[in-house]
Amino acid sequence: MTSYLVLEAPGGPDRDHRTTRFIADRFVWLALVAPWLWLATNRLWLAAILVFAALIIAGQISALAGFEPVGLLVGLAISVITALEGRHFLVRHLLKKGWQMKSIVTAPDLSSAEDLYFSERSTDVPDMTTTQPVWAPNPEKTGGNSFINDPAGSFLFDLNGRR
Repeated sequence: MTSYLVLEAPGGPDRDHRTTRFIADRFVWLALVAPWLWLATNRLWLAAILVFAALIIAGQISALAGFEPVGLLVGLAISVITALEGRHFLVRHLLKKGWQMKSIVTAPDLSSAEDLYFSERSTDVPDMTTTQPVWAPNPEKTGGNSFINDPAGSFLFDLNGRR
């Protein structure tokens, strides 16, 4: 099962919820192979440029004598971190731009996540709030005590000194 983060656009959702985004919280294979490309396709331009520069530097380090494993491990580490945390970085970027996270849905695939999320939301029913009744003890029945007259002592807690 995959967790999907549900984000709505800064101006609120449109009528058909076409701007509502479902972002899966999972590993990204494209980010493992080409992290700068995945960042650029998600419009994370600054991060894409920084990752591209870091990968070039890692490649140059691996060309130095004795530093071949270091350059390879740095490049692999950048790719793995981007593949694991890239979607989290995307969500943070969208939240800074004014998007609002509305829910987290756990589902096996995207269509099931959309069905679960939109089945919980109803656009036809107006928001009806009901008032809660005030449950104050009747002073006539309590006999002046702070608990209702209970000869059997069936209260589990708050016995007010009774045994």
